[in-house]
Amino acid sequence: MNNNKTKKQVVIGLSGGVDSATAAYRLKEEGYDVIGVTFNFFDDEKMLVTAARVAEQLGIIHHIVNAQSRFKQNVIKPFIEGYKSGKTPNPCMFCNQRLKFKLLLETAGNYNNCMIATGHYAEIQKVGEVYRLFASKNKTKDQSYFLYHLNQSILSRLILPLNSFKSKAEVREIIQNLLPDIANGPESQGICFIPNGNHPLFLKEAIFGSHPVPKGNLVDRYGKLLGKHSGVHGFTLGQTRRLGIENPHHLFVVDIIPETNTVILDDEAALLKTEIMIEELHMNLNKDKLKEVLIFKTCCWGPSYSGTLERLSEGEAIVHSTVPVRAPAPGQALVFYEDRQVLGGGIIKKFDMRSN
Repeated sequence: MNNNKTKKQVVIGLSGGVDSATAAYRLKEEGYDVIGVTFNFFDDEKMLVTAARVAEQLGIIHHIVNAQSRFKQNVIKPFIEGYKSGKTPNPCMFCNQRLKFKLLLETAGNYNNCMIATGHYAEIQKVGEVYRLFASKNKTKDQSYFLYHLNQSILSRLILPLNSFKSKAEVREIIQNLLPDIANGPESQGICFIPNGNHPLFLKEAIFGSHPVPKGNLVDRYGKLLGKHSGVHGFTLGQTRRLGIENPHHLFVVDIIPETNTVILDDEAALLKTEIMIEELHMNLNKDKLKEVLIFKTCCWGPSYSGTLERLSEGEAIVHSTVPVRAPAPGQALVFYEDRQVLGGGIIKKFDMRSN
């Protein structure tokens, strides 16, 4: 424990969940002057009350920052627009990249630009004169995939207190006596701003309101009509259930064409890609320090692949995978690793139909 008379300050995102509560508790135990900040993104009264109670129980300063309009503009709007255009966007990625860390830094600006912290499971190490992001040693909870975009200005000030925990059970145990109801609470699941987890209904109402949804065509690779659907917003690559038709041949969604409101179904083999185009490329190492063959993921909990990186421009590239990758979905992130170190990543975009 740090017993210095002048405590270092740290601003931590406090959601009222077990992870952020334990992270704040650990920081306080280490001697930090902890300031909790809860972002009011969509008027979740239960979350705001719980976060305030956590702060009171921990004996730390607590702020609520109203950011509903910024959340709507930076997270909800691009999420809706993504599905309208046939993508499978990741709202947690939007929130981290466009909003959450900016708000943490803004709040820290009121405290002499002090350190910031979150309850993410990942690790930061100083290597030479730079800070590097690493996957958590707790593989079952690792969230480094969602943080690949963090630059030096953030990594140099960010503390991730949960990295030292080996399991979620250990995290819960830490605050069991202090906050038993939170320690035993359920894992957060689904998309935070979608009521009752009803993804299709949320998108339908957001895109069409009370108006009927225009019917579109479900076709096979040859253009043969297989049935009708109620909007491309209800589909994602690789989907084989809830297609709205009988599916005796076990076909999969292999392409989504918003311009014609068409969804193409085919055998699973059509989902396998050896070339993946990415945009908004952000790399944490210079080109000359990258290995020729890189390890990458197209999903946080999915398998790892290996391949080479062909840069097309400063922010766009093609990843040539050594083995076929199943259904790399436009709108999702592709993240590069070297062992546990995060090298960077980008957002998968629809391929331009060159040989693949």
